[in-house]
Amino acid sequence: MRTSNPILRTLERNEVYEGTGEVASYGGIVLKTGLLLGSAVLSGFLFLYALTNGLIAPTAVIPILIGSIILALISVIVSTRSVRLAAPFAIIYALAEGIFLGLITVIFDAYAPGVALAAVIATAAIFTVMLFLYSSRTIRVTPRFRRIMYGVLLGILLFAVLSLVLSLFNVNIAFGSPIILLISGVFIVYGALMLTLDFDRAEAIVEGGMDRSYEWMVAVGLMVTIVWIYVELLRFLAIIANSRR
Repeated sequence: MRTSNPILRTLERNEVYEGTGEVASYGGIVLKTGLLLGSAVLSGFLFLYALTNGLIAPTAVIPILIGSIILALISVIVSTRSVRLAAPFAIIYALAEGIFLGLITVIFDAYAPGVALAAVIATAAIFTVMLFLYSSRTIRVTPRFRRIMYGVLLGILLFAVLSLVLSLFNVNIAFGSPIILLISGVFIVYGALMLTLDFDRAEAIVEGGMDRSYEWMVAVGLMVTIVWIYVELLRFLAIIANSRR
C-alpha cells in the first residue's frame, strides 16, 4: 500500500531494499546516533593526541582537515541516499567529522576558554527542549513547514556560495560583531527547528514499519543537525566572549 507521508514516499523511491527483516525502533535510532557521536569524539581525540605528540606533522594538519571535510561530505551524501551503504558510510562520516570538530573545538576553546563545554551543554539543552516541543506537538511538522525550512536552507547555501565566490576575487563581506552575532543566532534557531524534521523522519520510519537499516539514515541526519548547532554555538559564544574583552 502506498503512503501519503512525504518522507516515506521519498524512502520508497530510494531503492528496493530487501532489508534485515527487523523493523526500525526509537531505541535503535538513539543507539546508532550515540554510536556516531561517540565515534566522532574518539576520532577527534585520537587526532589531537597524535598531533600534540608529534605523530602528525603540523604541516599535514591543513591537508588532513580538507580531506576529512571532503570525505565527510561524500559520506553523508551516500549514507542518506543509499540504505545499503548507510551503515559503513555513516561511521566514515562520523570519524571524518570528528577530526574537524576536534580541531575547531581546541581552537575556539584556546581563544575563549570554557566555550567548548558551554557549547556542549547548550547543544544538549536545545536537543532536549526541541524533543519535548515536538513530542508534545507544540511544534507540528507540516508540508508547509518543510517547504519553508528547505527554502531557508537553500538561501543559506546560496549565501555561502556567494561569499566563497566573492572571496576568490578578494571581495570579503565584512560585518560588525552585532550582525555576525545575529546571523549566528539565526543559524542556531534554524538548526534547532531542523531537529524537528529529523524527529519527524524518525517517527515516520518507526511508525511506518520501515526496515531497521533505515535507522542509520536517521542517525546521520540527527548528527548533522547536532554538529550544525554545536559549531554555531561555538562561534556565538566566542563572539560574546570577544565582545566582553
